[in-house]
Amino acid sequence: MPRPRSFAGLALAGFALSVLLTFAMRAGDGGASVGFLFVCTIAAVPPPEFPGVLTTFAFEPIPVYVLVTIGAGYLLVFRAVRSGSQRRLASTRRLISFLSGLLLVLLTVFGPLAAYSSTFLTAHMIQHFVLITIAPPLLLAGAPLTLLLVAAGRARRDRWLYPLLHSRWFIGFTNPLVGLVLFAVIPVGWYISPAFEQSLTNVWLHYLGYGIFLFAGTHYWWPIVGVNPSRWNLSHPIRVAYLFALVPIHAFLGSLFYEPTQVIYEDLQALPRYWGPSPLFDQQIAGAMMFIVGEIIGIIATLVAASRWASADEREGKRIDAALARKRARAAADAGVDSEPEGPR
Repeated sequence: MPRPRSFAGLALAGFALSVLLTFAMRAGDGGASVGFLFVCTIAAVPPPEFPGVLTTFAFEPIPVYVLVTIGAGYLLVFRAVRSGSQRRLASTRRLISFLSGLLLVLLTVFGPLAAYSSTFLTAHMIQHFVLITIAPPLLLAGAPLTLLLVAAGRARRDRWLYPLLHSRWFIGFTNPLVGLVLFAVIPVGWYISPAFEQSLTNVWLHYLGYGIFLFAGTHYWWPIVGVNPSRWNLSHPIRVAYLFALVPIHAFLGSLFYEPTQVIYEDLQALPRYWGPSPLFDQQIAGAMMFIVGEIIGIIATLVAASRWASADEREGKRIDAALARKRARAAADAGVDSEPEGPR
């Protein structure tokens, strides 16, 4: 594994550079440049025009730095495991999964959607779904913690990682019930409290919200993906019930936006719109999307878990039948030996 001090030094230098870029972009007119739109402006945005909209990005140096550093750290750990004796753990499939999840986060947070998420609630809701239900399973399927434990070596594992992973507070916090509560409470709290509306004008709160959603999704999906170390191994019935909880959670969130007959967020209502749906219709689309897409994701995930449960039961049944068949065969063989007539003495 690469020396932690070397990587930490490069990471610190990158952070300093991202801070300097942030100050430079905030100077004068905010650093707006051709091809980039910045979030948290609460200003009318132009309608998307293809193919130009595909190169429209919202860019913030520090959040970009954080994601790039995570990706670089994963690649270094992956390379260390790939060159060691347990290279089978560093499969190409895991690498593709993690990098796909990270790229999806980058495109969701800084891509074309981000340029419109402070104007249209529908755009923000798409970001919500990606960050809390789609990107986390991809990132976790890359087995980042498993690879880190292998790459760290026995000395670092025993001294730093195992004490952390086996600590009471870590075991308690990673309880799946905590993940389920966070998955339900964080979105509801974000949207019904002043946090969401304030994030429309506060860049730090804006990106903090993205991070919180990604964290809640990662915590929720951790015991489901199951390729990273965890004290909590869910049985198949509990896993099905755990995933089915997605359905009522998204139904409740969808009703928060679809049922009201007036716009919830005053800042979005006051924003002049020269194209696209009205603020109320936009809000209702976001609610319907939350309900319909959330139900679909929850039902599909539950069906997949139920299918795996049935497959596991079928494999267990075959294993038991095979064991019984071997036992009967041995019993029959023993009975045959015992029943053989004795020869002449």
